[in-house]
Amino acid sequence: MTGRFAPSPTGPLHLGSLLAATASYLDAHANHQPWLLRIDDLDAPRSVPGAADAIKAALEAHSLNWDGEVIYQSECTEHYQQALQALTQRGLVFYCRCSRRQLKGHLVYPGTCRAQTSPMTDSAVRIQVNEAIIEFEDLIQGRQHDMLASSIGDFVVRRRDGLIAYQLATAVDDGGYRIDSVVRGSDLLDNTPRQIYLMQLLGLTPPSYAHIPMLTHLDGSKLSKQTFAAPVNVLEAGANLVRTFDWLGLSPPPGAQRWSCADLMRWGVEHWQMARVPRLATITV
Repeated sequence: MTGRFAPSPTGPLHLGSLLAATASYLDAHANHQPWLLRIDDLDAPRSVPGAADAIKAALEAHSLNWDGEVIYQSECTEHYQQALQALTQRGLVFYCRCSRRQLKGHLVYPGTCRAQTSPMTDSAVRIQVNEAIIEFEDLIQGRQHDMLASSIGDFVVRRRDGLIAYQLATAVDDGGYRIDSVVRGSDLLDNTPRQIYLMQLLGLTPPSYAHIPMLTHLDGSKLSKQTFAAPVNVLEAGANLVRTFDWLGLSPPPGAQRWSCADLMRWGVEHWQMARVPRLATITV
């Protein structure tokens, strides 16, 4: 069995992404699993030069050491194209030229282009969801039930600019790269039914899922690069890990922030229990 951490190189590691990395690392190693690092760099226009190296350096500074070679999605595009071709050959996709302006106000895709099954230039590719109902047990957030037709509708699997969409690439990777356990932030919980749906269509095996609480600012906005979350200070790595342990329901002994990061991670692995993670969607910092 294998766990993974899959950051996008759109900026440096911040506390929210450090929390996700720490949780997935502790869970993998507590269960004697390898922990892989995958850089989700398919979205080249949003990738920041040097961000991937900065993320790796920040992880290493916190003794979050991955197993094996780093996986880069940009080097795996053939797999995603093969998956898209398989869906196309089964008649499960259609071509959509709807603009964001046309879809403004629609929380669910209205099916405007569903009849357009012949390839078109300058178009996105959407997957038909039909009457799919996805149910799964999240190890933190509990039982999940999603009827895709009423929650999101037919969704994009290849963008209008030709890039494979996040949902399809993640489904292929998490269903086919020996990944058995996904521990990530609750902000990604609503993506999970779409990814499971694609895995089912492609004959892949969904991993187990655990969505930890998402860190938010005082105003309720997600701690992220888009909301100008500060990069983690690697000079305070021990203190950073102690904070993440607290948010994950662990209680390091007094003075633990003066330990080496390697000792902190060993302690965390020994004391990790998924049941201790707060059953919350968000934590304000």
